Amino acid sequence: MAVARHSQVLGIDIGATHSRARLVAGAKVVAEATAGSASVAAEGLAGALAALDELLAQLPLDERRPLDAICVGAAGITRRVAASLIEERLAPFAAEGRVFIVGDVSLVLPAAGLDEGIGVICGTGTVAVGRQDGRAARAGGWGYLLADEGSGYWLVCRAVRAVLDRRDRGRPLGPLGSELLHAARMPCLADLIGQFYEDARPGRWASYAPVVLGSPDPAAAAIIEEAVRALHLLVDAVLERLGHPSGLPIVLAGGLMTSERFRSAVTGELRRAKPSSAVKVLHQPPVAGAVRLAQRASAGLVPDSTWELE
Repeated sequence: MAVARHSQVLGIDIGATHSRARLVAGAKVVAEATAGSASVAAEGLAGALAALDELLAQLPLDERRPLDAICVGAAGITRRVAASLIEERLAPFAAEGRVFIVGDVSLVLPAAGLDEGIGVICGTGTVAVGRQDGRAARAGGWGYLLADEGSGYWLVCRAVRAVLDRRDRGRPLGPLGSELLHAARMPCLADLIGQFYEDARPGRWASYAPVVLGSPDPAAAAIIEEAVRALHLLVDAVLERLGHPSGLPIVLAGGLMTSERFRSAVTGELRRAKPSSAVKVLHQPPVAGAVRLAQRASAGLVPDSTWELE
């Protein structure tokens, strides 16, 4: 894709744990910013807008010099009202109101330089999207209360449940129990459970996923196997909706991919099950995908409705 020589665009990636922005002029990165999650689903409306304002305040934006386009990839953007409020905040900085909001998983393929394939996010939540021949399909991404199997939040929930089962049976809590209590700085299991119910924000508990992924406890190994199967099922669901095409590249993104143990397990499973597909981990930050979509929009290639994936 050719980049307009003088275009100025803004890409924003809103995850369930944190947000990131990148301001680009032509092919040059002018500024970057990070802030807490601006996801309405994760932080509520007030918290999300406060995080977005914090993010924007770090950038050299000027309403008198509007950008050519702004693209936002947002986790949990399933409600029109949330998208409208984010768009309203950003519209003054964009020429002719060129603000486009897509699901955060829609950033994965363009961040990898691809127009077609399957993108999977394995972070605080999980979701997959596939694109081929102008068609798109999504699977998962229904949030921590209903789904997100294989996510960081889910891993920690499953680990806590395994420890609770040991407690119910009068058995030692094992390495996994000790490691979770230490990471959460809780003296006992009762305090840990109390904190879970007092503050169940998915980003907080997903931050303990590395404890599960690094534990030698047999329960952790079983949980990881279950998570790998869940991600495989997400990919299968997308392929089924697209008519079972073969050979589509699969790109994995998200915080869980920083764990060598988990990354190897997921890529190994998918390469074994989908031998005709190239499976790789995204090494660019997803915000690069938001920039690429914004650049396409500035060149007149406005994202169509398949990018929204409501």
